[in-house]
Amino acid sequence: MTAGPSGDLRSRLGPVGTWSNFDGVATAGVLAFAREVEGLGFGSLWINESVGREPFALLGALAGATSRLCLGVGIASIYARDAAAAHSGACTLADLSGGRFVMGLGVSHRSSVAARGHDYAPPVTAMTSYLDAYDAAPWTGPDVVEPPLLLAALGPRMLGLAATRAAGAFPYLVTVAHVAEARRTLDEAARAAGRSDRPILVVSQAAILGSGQPVLDAARASITRYLGQPNYRNNLLRIGIPAADIDAVTDDLVAALVATGDAAVLRARVDEMRAAGADHVAVIPLSPDGRQADLSTARALAPG
Repeated sequence: MTAGPSGDLRSRLGPVGTWSNFDGVATAGVLAFAREVEGLGFGSLWINESVGREPFALLGALAGATSRLCLGVGIASIYARDAAAAHSGACTLADLSGGRFVMGLGVSHRSSVAARGHDYAPPVTAMTSYLDAYDAAPWTGPDVVEPPLLLAALGPRMLGLAATRAAGAFPYLVTVAHVAEARRTLDEAARAAGRSDRPILVVSQAAILGSGQPVLDAARASITRYLGQPNYRNNLLRIGIPAADIDAVTDDLVAALVATGDAAVLRARVDEMRAAGADHVAVIPLSPDGRQADLSTARALAPG
């Protein structure tokens, strides 16, 4: 069963972690970044799946380079590997990391799936079938505790699935208002299903340490390409953001999705996400020119 107690995961992750795309970073730099954020006291380091590095292989290297940090894939596409391979990868990383691995699964986007040569199926149906196969997948490796599973969930139906078939949800490109709505949806679905523990809600938050027009332009550039994806666009529409604002990528929309300013302002946004119901905020630390994996921004948001 992929659903399970979330309390231990909530405690291990802590309130804040980091999420970064390392495709353009040399391997030595990735490992150095992981050691740095671990030393700063962050609870987690999440990496994505794109067309660059294979995430499970990279996480295996990160497991050997760190000792305390929770390591997560946020998010692995269900179209990139079959459910048995995903389960084996998750269990292998649980073994390599000493139980510090967190699995994240998502349905990706129609354009990304087509680029892989697959047909994009109805998201909830596809994820439900995949989870059935994931639960049934054999594992003949060493004994490991089943790694916790989060689903990339934006809409109410996928959030409901996350509340009943996983430890919780990990939505991407969301506002504080969405976090509050997602928290309610997860909790209501869990209660309706008779779940005894509260589903965990992990959210991402892009942040740039700095202000002024160049920083605003970098923040806008960092999100514009995502706004063309129907999954993200529809979610923003669902929480009441006008289509015209999304099309124009207005300053207000940029500010709602990317925190910019000094350390106090960035920390305040993380606090807002937490107050809205997020258990763990995975900060995306962007440099002033919009690149990810920026240590200055990460240091400004370090716990404590």
